[in-house]
Amino acid sequence: MCLSQIFLLCYFGDLLLRSSTEISGAIYNCQWYNTDIQMKKDLLLVLKRSQKPCKLTAANFADLNLRAFTTILSRSWSVFALLKSIYK
Repeated sequence: MCLSQIFLLCYFGDLLLRSSTEISGAIYNCQWYNTDIQMKKDLLLVLKRSQKPCKLTAANFADLNLRAFTTILSRSWSVFALLKSIYK
């Protein structure tokens, strides 16, 4: 159960990271040149902000994404295998 909770946090963190990086491309590909000046300024502000992706972190220590989940799995499996070999 704990593993599924960690997976869900990492999965949605990865979705957030990917979606936030696609915002700048979506703004650039829309017809921003056909809008008024105020909308262009607003889109420029959103475009500037979307250059830095949004991400979930674990207490500003590590980013939560699918790469972090695979790292957690491999390290926990290594600890489990070590403990199993010690108790044999």
